[in-house]
Amino acid sequence: MSLMKNERVNFFKYFPVSEEEENWGIYIENIGVSEVLKGEQYPLTGHPVSHYFTWDKGRYLSSYQVLLIAEGQGVFESKNTGVISLQPGSMILLYPNEWHRYRPLEKTGWREYWIGFNGDVGKKIADSSPFKETNPVIHIKDFEEIQGLFDDAVSNAVEEMPGFQQIVTGLLLQVFGNVHYQVKHKSRLNKSFMKQINLARELMQNTVNESMDVTEIAKKLNVSYAMFRKKFKQFTGLSPKDYQVQLKLKRAKALLMGSDLPISVIAAETGYESIYHFSKVFKEKTGYSPSQYRQMIAESAQEV
Repeated sequence: MSLMKNERVNFFKYFPVSEEEENWGIYIENIGVSEVLKGEQYPLTGHPVSHYFTWDKGRYLSSYQVLLIAEGQGVFESKNTGVISLQPGSMILLYPNEWHRYRPLEKTGWREYWIGFNGDVGKKIADSSPFKETNPVIHIKDFEEIQGLFDDAVSNAVEEMPGFQQIVTGLLLQVFGNVHYQVKHKSRLNKSFMKQINLARELMQNTVNESMDVTEIAKKLNVSYAMFRKKFKQFTGLSPKDYQVQLKLKRAKALLMGSDLPISVIAAETGYESIYHFSKVFKEKTGYSPSQYRQMIAESAQEV
């Protein structure tokens, strides 16, 4: 770690990756934080050739890198985007083999954090995140918690104690989780609808043994079913019906595993009016009939 004049921090570290760490499916390749003064040349020196770049030529990376701009302003450009303005709270996901360039404005400078990562699991996380190659910049309004996660990652990189890779991987997942939450929930759902959806989930959980239709839940919340379904799926990733079915199946599996109750009784205990309907839904969702599922669990227990 190198401290620059006025105690500015310019820290970065690149890590060799073992086969054991690669087998995790996600691993950290580099971590850093830089404070760039107004009018200062960017990027700062000392980086490996594979990561250093000039504004004129731009750069390609062989792995992923997620960045947070915590102070100052700047610009970003990639093969799939025009020039995008950066500000405090701007986050960027750089993709492998994607041409890009970015820099702070001379009149402001900036403070940037980054974590470079790779692996099959890392790719899946990047692919399922709100970032896209055509939209790699997301502006986060409340980024203090995310900045705290980057600070923790830098502190762990400084010490690089045993288990460092796993600890920082966990912090990286929290970064993506926080971004996902803020983009999906805070920007798309107002507090009133979030409260209604939480009430709906609570009602479904409390009536898992009843045959209440999800349209009745919308009526109880005094909202149209079409709007309720749309907002519920945005919040949970499932339609109200699918969410209700999963709750019922979870209850059914617990009863099949932990009791000797007849299938007909379990059907009634999960709100199905007929054993036929219950068995049909159960097999569609699990691939097994209720009796087959019970037998499979019993045989597995005997093998242990």
